[in-house]
Amino acid sequence: MTVDTPETPEAAPGQERTPTLASFSIPAFRIIWFGTFLYYLSIFSGIVARGALAKDLGGDNAALGLVTLAFGAVSLIMTPIGGVLADRVPKRQLLLGATAFLALSNCLLGLAEVFDVTEFWMLIVVSAAQAMAFATLVPARMAFTIDIVGPKLIPNAVALAQISMNSNRVIGPALAGVFLGVTWLSFAGIYLFSAGLSVLAVICFLFLDAGLPNPDRPQRAPLVEMHDGLRYAYSVPSIRIVVSLAILVTMVGFPYIAFLPSVSEDFFQRGPEGFALLSLVGACGGLIAGIGVARSVLAQGPRVQVISGIALAFGLVFMSWAPSFNIALLAAFVVGASTAGFQSMNATLALSLSSSDYHGRIQSLLGLGFSAFGLVSYPLGLLADAVGLRQTLAGMGAVTLVLVVGAELLWRTDRAEIVPAEVGV
Repeated sequence: MTVDTPETPEAAPGQERTPTLASFSIPAFRIIWFGTFLYYLSIFSGIVARGALAKDLGGDNAALGLVTLAFGAVSLIMTPIGGVLADRVPKRQLLLGATAFLALSNCLLGLAEVFDVTEFWMLIVVSAAQAMAFATLVPARMAFTIDIVGPKLIPNAVALAQISMNSNRVIGPALAGVFLGVTWLSFAGIYLFSAGLSVLAVICFLFLDAGLPNPDRPQRAPLVEMHDGLRYAYSVPSIRIVVSLAILVTMVGFPYIAFLPSVSEDFFQRGPEGFALLSLVGACGGLIAGIGVARSVLAQGPRVQVISGIALAFGLVFMSWAPSFNIALLAAFVVGASTAGFQSMNATLALSLSSSDYHGRIQSLLGLGFSAFGLVSYPLGLLADAVGLRQTLAGMGAVTLVLVVGAELLWRTDRAEIVPAEVGV
């Protein structure tokens, strides 16, 4: 099929906001969105299972952090490579290969559960393998999406992609809870189901065009291209602000995800079902926030980014204090909404501000925040085992607040540069 990017009229001041589903008017966007929906459902079903299984096999917060550390360490190395590939290689090939690799890793872990041979080290290997896939998949998908919709619909397309992710943060944990509640399905059922969803996503991506890179773009050595992407991001003040804040807050605030199994079990003795419920409620908050962002205008992006970061900080402190499971669910809702808003605006602003020749590499820089949060999850797990998880979560919230407020004060005079005049709604 041919990717046609319709012209979007300029929005005059005071004009109505972009329709929530505007990007769905483009056939290729619908295909990539549905394929993304399938593999996100696969991912979030598997994440709940992996966290619960890591807690079961490892037994402490350090074990949960170690599984996430494996993801972060590999991702830190592979993410810049994935960004270069997204700017050099046909994007459909990257989507197909990475999604197929996800399917294979889930299938192998599911078979290990079927034959009752699963060991903790297998979770670490699968986590590392999936990091390799994500490092390729995410920059390619996002760069491909922006190629499809064009610059005027970037905020809407990114927010709709977040809706896909956050809706599956609702559906995935719910499905995982069902599987975990049925003895003969349990972990094996979740992983094999996730593998099947990834296979369906591969089939969807077959209907996309190749997603060829710009033929006029000079082809240089990969390391040179990595350096060029870093130089470009650093040389543009507005991009430097957005990417730096995104990496720092993601690194410090987002590791709470790794410790939700312990919040459920150690705080309230609710086990895997409680973990699934915390994940589900957090995803509901993210879904609601994502719908709001999809209707927003780009000029509101810097404000949304800062407010979301502050809300994340207070949400983490709120979760650390929660005296009951119901209060923890409310905290999970706040944290889920704030992470979705923050993540949506990071990608929206960074990609809106950058040249299309650098979209893959800019997205990979944003991905470094997730690599870093994987790296710090293990030492945070050790800290939680030493001083207590409640104290650790409160500390993460406090540091997140300092980062967001400090960045806002430091860069306040440069905020005017963040929304270029030529970018419409």
